[in-house]
Amino acid sequence: MAGFGKRQEDSVKKKIALGIVLSACLISGMALSAEAKIKVTLWGLSDQKVFLEPILADFMKSNPGIEAEFSPYSIDALKQALKVAASSKTLPDLWYTWGGSLGSFYVENGMTADLTKIAQDRNWAAKYNKAALALCTYGGKLSGVPYHLQAMGVFYPKDLMAKYKLTPPKTFSEFEANLKTLKAAKVTPLAFAGKNGWHLMRLTEVVLEHYAGPKLHDELLGLKASWNDPAVIKTFDKLKEWSEAGYFPKGFVELDPQEVETNFYQGAMAYNIEGPWWDSNMLSNGFDPATQDFFPFPTDQKPLRSSSFAEMFQVSNQSDPAQLDAAIKLAEYITGVETVAKYADTYGAPALAKAPASSKSPHVLPLLDTAAKGNFLIGDQALPQEVVQKLFEATDKVLLKMWTSKEAAASIQTAVDAYKKK
Repeated sequence: MAGFGKRQEDSVKKKIALGIVLSACLISGMALSAEAKIKVTLWGLSDQKVFLEPILADFMKSNPGIEAEFSPYSIDALKQALKVAASSKTLPDLWYTWGGSLGSFYVENGMTADLTKIAQDRNWAAKYNKAALALCTYGGKLSGVPYHLQAMGVFYPKDLMAKYKLTPPKTFSEFEANLKTLKAAKVTPLAFAGKNGWHLMRLTEVVLEHYAGPKLHDELLGLKASWNDPAVIKTFDKLKEWSEAGYFPKGFVELDPQEVETNFYQGAMAYNIEGPWWDSNMLSNGFDPATQDFFPFPTDQKPLRSSSFAEMFQVSNQSDPAQLDAAIKLAEYITGVETVAKYADTYGAPALAKAPASSKSPHVLPLLDTAAKGNFLIGDQALPQEVVQKLFEATDKVLLKMWTSKEAAASIQTAVDAYKKK
């Protein structure tokens, strides 16, 4: 009996030991499973899907413990979705956004992680363009991982310009002469659409740069000068003049920008203000970017400045260090040199200190070169968003003949005054 009791005791000990081992394995397996289930949610634009999906697939192969989930939106749908998510505290781990007042909203409301120390520890100053880092910094804190550094120019179909023997205008008067020639040839000179405001704004702001000059333009954007200024009124007058001359597409104030793209690709419209993303847009729609070229809008000002801005991936202010690290790791991977080099044909204008070039994206580096010579922050990022919306409304109402140019300018200044009081 004693021997039996000893064997039974040994058996119990073995079972306990086995249970401990199994429990350890189970706990370890649960840890591995938990690591494998770290999901990083990323919101971005629909036209980024072409190259982001393979990049995310590459990332997950190299980082099996992280799952990256991408949700694509149109430009305005993304802005709206982020606003809703911010109010309900359901922001994704990462989201694509712009600099200026658009990106600063999330910083000011404590929704983004402060990446300043991480950037120092990982030497982002050597990796990313200094201008891009500066445009992603608010109140001395880096609020996002730089993605693109954008500069815009006036794109045009080469064949169309050659057909009518037109050359890139060097002055504002030459630009207007080209518009007149194209209209006489039954070509729509200006490929702009007014829905949601931002596309038409690109034209408004370069015309304002012409009439105001760099100093006053910057003061207007910085809310340091009155929008009742004659330069603003002249700008609206000019847009109204061009509209009445039939230089825009029919019903353009209500058109979505995507509705004019195909006609522009095919050479049925002449001038459109776009940035380095235009190369990848054309490629994804089956057109060759080499069929088009661009010129800086001729404002008659010195320096000749182009509208520019930075894009970034902002990171949610996470309390979970592992989740935060995974999100930053994904953002660094998307914006890294190796990734950019691999997908250079569709990547656009990277915010890297040394950006690789692509023969399929011939306008990226030349556009960045124009920005280096002179640039101003695009209006819908430089201005507070409530003022931006009033600018959009004022432009529409002038072109729809609902307001005079003076009334439009006064309405913007009223919005500025209200913002300052708040």
